[in-house]
Amino acid sequence: MVLLRFLVALLLAPSLLLAQPAVPAPPANPLLVNHKNWFVPAQVWDIQKDPSLAKYRPANLTYAAYSAVGFSLANTIAIVGPTKEIVIIDTLETKENVQDAIKAFRAAKIFPEGPLPIRAIIYTHNHIDHIGGIKGYLEQSKLRPCVQAASSSTGTDTPLNADALDCVSILGQENIVSGVNNTATVIGTMINARSAYMYGGFIPESWRVTNGIGYEIKNGTSDFVMPSRTFADSMQLTAAGVNMELFYVPSETNDELSVFIPDAQNGGGGKGGMLQSAEVIQGPSFPNLYSLRGTSYRSPATWYHSVDRLRTYDSWCMLPSHGTPLCGAKNIQQLLLNFRDAIQYTHDQSVRLMNHGYTMDQLPERIPMPQYLIEGLSTIETAKGNNVTDPRDYLRFFYGSVPQSVRELYFGYLGWYQADPVGLAPTPPQPYAERMIGLIGREKLFANANDALAKGEYQWAAELASILVTANPKDQLAREIKAAAFMKLAEPQTNPNWRSWYLTSANELRNIFPRETTPAFSGGLTAPGIVDAMPYEDWVSQWSLRLKAEETIAADVHRSLGFYFAPAAPNQTAQGFALRVRRGVAEMISTGADRAALAAASKLYIEMDKTAQSALVYADVAGTGYQFPQRLAELMAAEKIKVNGGSAAEVSAFFELFDRSPATQPVLSAR
Repeated sequence: MVLLRFLVALLLAPSLLLAQPAVPAPPANPLLVNHKNWFVPAQVWDIQKDPSLAKYRPANLTYAAYSAVGFSLANTIAIVGPTKEIVIIDTLETKENVQDAIKAFRAAKIFPEGPLPIRAIIYTHNHIDHIGGIKGYLEQSKLRPCVQAASSSTGTDTPLNADALDCVSILGQENIVSGVNNTATVIGTMINARSAYMYGGFIPESWRVTNGIGYEIKNGTSDFVMPSRTFADSMQLTAAGVNMELFYVPSETNDELSVFIPDAQNGGGGKGGMLQSAEVIQGPSFPNLYSLRGTSYRSPATWYHSVDRLRTYDSWCMLPSHGTPLCGAKNIQQLLLNFRDAIQYTHDQSVRLMNHGYTMDQLPERIPMPQYLIEGLSTIETAKGNNVTDPRDYLRFFYGSVPQSVRELYFGYLGWYQADPVGLAPTPPQPYAERMIGLIGREKLFANANDALAKGEYQWAAELASILVTANPKDQLAREIKAAAFMKLAEPQTNPNWRSWYLTSANELRNIFPRETTPAFSGGLTAPGIVDAMPYEDWVSQWSLRLKAEETIAADVHRSLGFYFAPAAPNQTAQGFALRVRRGVAEMISTGADRAALAAASKLYIEMDKTAQSALVYADVAGTGYQFPQRLAELMAAEKIKVNGGSAAEVSAFFELFDRSPATQPVLSAR
């Protein structure tokens, strides 16, 4: 009875919390609370005038550099050249983020009022906090963006004089579009959901502390503009009268680039210069060699070799894409050395123990983070300004961590199979849990989970409760034990991603959770402004990933639809594609500009221009904003989408073979 009364009291806790106008924030690790000093208050760092940075600057340089920190998860950096024109490095996550940063730049007398003299915009890589706010700059730019690169001119390492063009050059490494497309049209729907757990998007604002490499992610409108020029390994760039080198440093992503501005080519002398390190140095945290939100494999060996490439540059100041500037050649070299050693240590020791036969689940406890690497950063002199910074934070677990990294290393080298054949065809989770309960007994599991909770054995309590929840996801008493354990597991975490995930999952288990997605969804990885920028081919191809195969197999469906698109840009030609549903797969066939070839591949085909296709993209959004069937019908009725070889009803029926955008947040923890 005592146990039952305790569990009932816990079960009532969520309703009591919901009745309160304000929920007290759960306790947070003091190190994590102090860590927000890297980003709060949001401010523009002036490398020339900040007293803790100016002493490092060589004389006579013809440009000025500024880093806006704390306006979003990432930084946006402005280089102002001798022509008073501007080069932007990274564009934050949303247009609204950029608008706030521009106000700060203007308040500091860095940007002029009126249209901005932007000469070039550089994407360091494809993540949304570095690309999504680009229209915030372009809408205030004097010049229009340059026409997107034709396929024949991508990936070239020849020099570019952006000052000779009458448009804003938009630059990136050659892999950037495939990286954006991967999240926009392939796996971004799930990464959006997991990101909300990781970044605390579903917990009260008062519960959030920091996101480790930035203070917070803010809602807004995300877009993408295709690069006008990309390169493979390096490119010499002149923009705003500033000479710089863009060079390839694959690390967090396989399209990462850094920027070096050599003194000798910009009014100074010697071999030194300013370095923009992108996320090769990810910010004030151990690097996220694996991200909890989900990511393709990030090779640590590739990453630390890219750090070594940074070490070859004699840098007097480094502006990372997250965190505050770090100046002084000695400081920078010490950070680069310890940072790359931490990555190599994690990689090499993981491989060593794998070769001894240890499995993915056995590695984390055997590979501790070497404290000498963290303490070795204590001699670094960091910028002060309004912030209180600790250089040791660059290797503490504020974003990435060794335990999550070594598991990814195992998977990257050996895959999911841990060599015990019991894992080849395991009992599915729910029947496994039901059988375990049958062996142990439900009441005994409850009693032991509750006892573990009372003793402070929170991980064990969560694991025991998970058996009950997996067997019966509606078992609210078990859900509450698991939630209570997660709330306690959150408290000691220095990694805010872990903390946010624990707290979000606890609320999910307690049904304190926003199940419905945002009706007018304009941000996130799959934002229509990003999907709309993708090539036609990628938009057509993504439908194959939404095929309701269980239905098309059962109905023995063999059906096709062709797409004929007018050129999307002045340097493009018309493009045709056929999507053939063959029972359980949808195969895409490219037919180029040949209309006859398209008609041969699919008797039924539709043709449209970019405006009509964009209307479909913006109608295909999550939640109650989903209007795709209606918009498709309207465009066909108005002949803005022309139907050939069949009827509008047949076209609409073809799209019914595919999933619509999800209307609710998927269950991630309570299952």
